[in-house]
Amino acid sequence: MKHHENRNKGSVIMSEMRKNKLTQEWILYAENRQKRPYEFEKKMTKKQTENNTCPFCKGNEYKTTEAIFQDREENWSIRVFPNRFPAVESHCNEIIEKESFYETMPAVGVHEVIVDTPNHNETIEQFTLEHLENVLTVLQQRFLHIKQKQNIKQVQVFKNAGADAGMSIQHSHWQLIGLPAVSKRQLTYQNTSKQYQKEHNSCIICDMIAWEKNKKSRVCCETEYFIAIAPYASRFSYEIWLIPKKHICSFGNLDKQHLKDLAVILKNMLKRITELRDDISYNICFIEGGTEEIESDGNSLHWSIQILPRIGGFAGLEFATETYINSILPETAAKWYRGESKKK
Repeated sequence: MKHHENRNKGSVIMSEMRKNKLTQEWILYAENRQKRPYEFEKKMTKKQTENNTCPFCKGNEYKTTEAIFQDREENWSIRVFPNRFPAVESHCNEIIEKESFYETMPAVGVHEVIVDTPNHNETIEQFTLEHLENVLTVLQQRFLHIKQKQNIKQVQVFKNAGADAGMSIQHSHWQLIGLPAVSKRQLTYQNTSKQYQKEHNSCIICDMIAWEKNKKSRVCCETEYFIAIAPYASRFSYEIWLIPKKHICSFGNLDKQHLKDLAVILKNMLKRITELRDDISYNICFIEGGTEEIESDGNSLHWSIQILPRIGGFAGLEFATETYINSILPETAAKWYRGESKKK
């Protein structure tokens, strides 16, 4: 017996989410993103995008959508606007033709761009601490605004830096995406945290911090409110996690002192990453404590930031088995971040 219904001919769905029936992963289809600038370029250099053509540079504001936020009317330093090529749509007027064997939904949500500097070639580790704190504050404000929107199930904050990290416009920027479904990875974090809490009556990340501080070998840096560790089972070479020492389940719950301290440790760690090699690519991912459904029960996962340097790449084994080959032990990476050894 076949379970199959065809789409209406000629119907166009700009963004759609489909669930993989075997893995339970949501796949987001956004065909309009084929139009992004530099979408298929293999490599970028600083000469390939100049100020007179870059849509994120000061003076080219007309090349983006209308700003949602700008810290100053003139001489702005932070600017926020809806993504011109969004992965999710703000609304959906089309009716998705469903196939009864599979699960699908319109990819309705929010996709914003946060340009964190007006200077084309300035990178985040070059920011002043005051400016980086301001950037984090704006990110937090936008995060909280998107989170309260109806039907948003997960808000993801991330930064792609460099061509190998998926960056399509070289000018430094962040992205926030509000999704209509919770990702499989987020659900795994939540379920693992809840199970650990049930068995040990404590937070898995809080216990991890205590263990790592005692072992010391994977601690990369420590400030008043944060600790940076090279995770015990890191997927990426020189991967690091920035974790608040206090149990905080959401980026939205960081107070001013935590944001100020986060700017310090983030700048320091990114400076070390950029010293690994010229034009290194990396991703910064904010890992939320959980959805609203579990934030109220006290079992939420501890909020953190994962910084993933893109050295090397994944191949058949990783894609087939999710068994990752990492050529740098986290203990070796931590020594590099502490300044105790040269990179390998």
